[in-house]
Amino acid sequence: MIARSAAVALLLTAGIASAQPAPRKVPAHDVPVPTTVSPEMQKQMSDGADFAFPAEMPTTNAGWNAMSDPDPVKTAAATDALLARLGLTLREERIAGVRCFVIAPRMKADRKRLLVHIHGGGYTMFPGKSGLREAIYVVAASGITAISIDYRMSPDHPFPAPTDDAWAVWRAVTAASRGKRIGLFGTSTGGAMVLATVQRAVREKARVPDAIVAGTPWSDLSETGDSYFTARHLDPWNYRAILGAMARQYANGMDMKDPLLSPVYGSFAGFPPTLLLSGTRDIFLSNTVRVDRKLRDAGRPSQLIVYEGQSHAQYLAGPDLPEGREWMREMAEFWKRTLR
Repeated sequence: MIARSAAVALLLTAGIASAQPAPRKVPAHDVPVPTTVSPEMQKQMSDGADFAFPAEMPTTNAGWNAMSDPDPVKTAAATDALLARLGLTLREERIAGVRCFVIAPRMKADRKRLLVHIHGGGYTMFPGKSGLREAIYVVAASGITAISIDYRMSPDHPFPAPTDDAWAVWRAVTAASRGKRIGLFGTSTGGAMVLATVQRAVREKARVPDAIVAGTPWSDLSETGDSYFTARHLDPWNYRAILGAMARQYANGMDMKDPLLSPVYGSFAGFPPTLLLSGTRDIFLSNTVRVDRKLRDAGRPSQLIVYEGQSHAQYLAGPDLPEGREWMREMAEFWKRTLR
């Protein structure tokens, strides 16, 4: 009798294990703007609840540039005004054949530390000065000079062109900056490229950054992970509307779960101290959490900050919002602590 009961239990367990998990049906409901963020952030969230994306995505760099930076002259003027307001200088420089921007404090620059920045934009957007805002804020907060990489982008230049450009600049900068402590940082696509650059440095036994920040990294190009679905109608950056098209153009036919494209599937051995950033409404929250788990499983130091109420990269709001000032302060403290 006992043996028969055990056999029945085993069959039932096997049936449960083999069944496809049913999706959770969530009733339609309104999600209010959280009152747990600043009034300024509440207004920004209310005003920017939905992005209007075209039905057809661009298929050339020129088309993406027109969408993300329709008025480069206006962008340049706004960038220059921001630099002047924050007491920073900007110069353009070619490093390893790649266009870069060097952002430095006008006075009292830190000469013992250096930062390298990789901008975001889904591998397709924010060329030139339109991709500098994050780096400008970090330099202003930390007092450390940053080199921002204006890498080639898809669809004209799909994988591996963007990561090859970042790698070439990283090798050149580290070779020319011996004796300095060097950090590497970026958000979204930039965060994913930071992770990929470290993985390549470990593989090729090159210099690894002394510390990195990967803000809400696009660490999995495929639509895999809980927040791709739970935040689908909370985060304006929707996979079906725009991110999927960006991913396909960058991957150019490769498997999106290839570790070279999606670093969450790669090795995290040898990683330096890492700061990861996300938000409770971020479509890349799962991407970020999964990277944190991979780092911890590899025995590497990881700090994860999840900001209340924020969708993808909203911490880049800048010094006029309390949340932007909070992020800038935490970035400065992280670099001060890790680049001693």
